Amino acid sequence: MVLTELRPAAPMADICPIRARLARIHEGVEFPALSKQIIDMFSSLDDDAHSLQRLTNVVLREYSLTLSVVRTANSVHYRRGARPIQGVTHAMLLLGARTVRQLASSLLLFENYSRKSPQLKELMLMSLLTANHARATALHLQLPEPEEAHLGGMFHNLGEVLIAAHFPEDHGLIRTLMQEQGKSESTATEMVLGFAYADLGAELSRQWGLPDSVVQGIRAHTIAATSPAAAIAAFSHDLTQALYRTGATSSQIAVAVEHVIVQHGSRLKLSREDVTGIVAETLEETRELLQCSSDAGDRLRFKQLVTAARSGLGAKVATPEPENDVKDTVARELTLRARLRAELEEHVDPAAGTSIGAVLLQALEAIMRGGPYDRVLACFLTTDRQQLVARTGLGDGVDALIERFQFPVSVRGGPVVALTQQRQATYLPADRSLNHAELRWAQQLNVAQFGVFPLVVRGKVVGCLYCDRLGDAASPDRATIRFTALIAELVVDAIGRRRNG
Repeated sequence: MVLTELRPAAPMADICPIRARLARIHEGVEFPALSKQIIDMFSSLDDDAHSLQRLTNVVLREYSLTLSVVRTANSVHYRRGARPIQGVTHAMLLLGARTVRQLASSLLLFENYSRKSPQLKELMLMSLLTANHARATALHLQLPEPEEAHLGGMFHNLGEVLIAAHFPEDHGLIRTLMQEQGKSESTATEMVLGFAYADLGAELSRQWGLPDSVVQGIRAHTIAATSPAAAIAAFSHDLTQALYRTGATSSQIAVAVEHVIVQHGSRLKLSREDVTGIVAETLEETRELLQCSSDAGDRLRFKQLVTAARSGLGAKVATPEPENDVKDTVARELTLRARLRAELEEHVDPAAGTSIGAVLLQALEAIMRGGPYDRVLACFLTTDRQQLVARTGLGDGVDALIERFQFPVSVRGGPVVALTQQRQATYLPADRSLNHAELRWAQQLNVAQFGVFPLVVRGKVVGCLYCDRLGDAASPDRATIRFTALIAELVVDAIGRRRNG
């Protein structure tokens, strides 16, 4: 197959070929939503209560992101107490909005593209490994912002990801030129696209408002790196490619890794032992995500990564087997509930210095993660006690739901008001069948089931916690409903203690 006469898809009118490609990408159905999420991450989210709620919602939607935020808060670099952190809200309060934004943006990119195809999933795994190499390297070098290095690692390969996702035929031609004709990546991309992958990735990163260090890192290549962050991005990318290149033999991996150490070691002051430690830490960071996956292929892929690491560095990396037994899964869920509850109890006391808004968000997170629920809200009576209004919430479409939760405290208030005034936790239809009014209200909201857990402070109703499930989802069991009621009691305790103060 002769491809040498392929010349750029560049003659796209008189427009710069990079911007022309980006314009076509933006025409896609899903991409504008991803763009908006990432732009929002870097332009509008601060440390205020509303931003914390929005950011928590983003994090909890994705298992990998929840895992990453909690693991980061428990790392030596950030952890302050002796007891490990379990809650995302608590972790975010510790890490700060900026750090979480960087993690969230990285993992949003991972989740968005890893689901598209096996080829993209592998590309995103390589990006994740590069990101984890970069963070481990930044921590080893004691740089002040390791999560920015993680961000740079994840986005280093953005250009190739975009072409593979949105122009798969062009990506296939580039790979053919490299594999069958021995062309370099830069030559092959110039022949097919008219520009380098890095040019496309850097341009979109600028449009998204990513830090300058990320843009520099995308373009960085070994000696050409202009800053420590860029140098780390280049090293991390090269290390990932050396270790985990598909089809490489053990001897080829060992030679490639040695070449990376020679190229980057002196500049970053990394010895072979340092690189071995970085690889081991990266695999541990990646392990839980792949081994806890329901996809057996992910677990097999992790074992392959470990084998490659040993080939390249002789590193003895532990490979614990995943817990697939149903009893183990149930035990983990019960342990998570207990830990989330214990963590919330610590923040109920005003002496902990946690605002009531943060306590509420921790409580809602505990209910969501200890569920199953699709949405959960904290609702309160207005000062004149004439309306019950949702203040904050988590879950699918929760912002739109909050806007609908403004009920008069009267016979016209509907089932949420009526159940709140009964002062008794109720989950329907687990506790009883829905009556006609409740069924009609639930149908209007398109919910199959819902629960109301009244908040009664010093004998006076102040509001409720509301939770529901959508569609044909199974009802929570009795243990889950009891757990939710216990969390509601802790919210009552937190409010009561602050009023005493």
